[in-house]
Amino acid sequence: METAMGGNGMRESNGEQAIAPQTEPKTRHDWIVHALRDLQSDVLSRSTGILDAMREEAEASKTMYIEKMLDAQRAYPPAARGSISVRVRNSAKSGPGMFQIEWFRVKGPKRTHYLKRGKDRDGKIRHGYSIRSFGQLTGWEKDLIDRHEPRFEQLRAIQSHLSQIRMRLRMIEQECQAPLKTMKFASLDDPNEE
Repeated sequence: METAMGGNGMRESNGEQAIAPQTEPKTRHDWIVHALRDLQSDVLSRSTGILDAMREEAEASKTMYIEKMLDAQRAYPPAARGSISVRVRNSAKSGPGMFQIEWFRVKGPKRTHYLKRGKDRDGKIRHGYSIRSFGQLTGWEKDLIDRHEPRFEQLRAIQSHLSQIRMRLRMIEQECQAPLKTMKFASLDDPNEE
């Protein structure tokens, strides 16, 4: 449902009066800032819900991988047991709901080596791991990774795009709140005002 600012306040696109905020905006600029805050809040809320569902899916896939890995390790001799695992964890530096899906190699009881995804042609970290990132693999490890990594890559890409949307909305809000430097009048609502 779209909201439009009319001469006597905000109206829904179907002509009904919109639920007014606690303080009704006095200018178009105030209305824009208010609408952007609402949009940003709605996007944050909905994207966090989406990210929570994506994390649950990543956790379920990780659990399936680990169960298959443990089954294979019991079935093979020590030289063919493999050492690649995966984890899903909160992303400490990112926004609400963000998480990381990382592959690692176990190098001993308390030592792990996290694998790098590498960079794309533009120098940005890729969403997916290339098979070369894993180094030497057993056949069963390669099969399991080939089964799980494409979805992990897709989840990382979706998460990256959601993060970009959130960041762009913050930038738009900051731009709207920045003081006007070149205009000779105080508001767009009254161009005669100096």
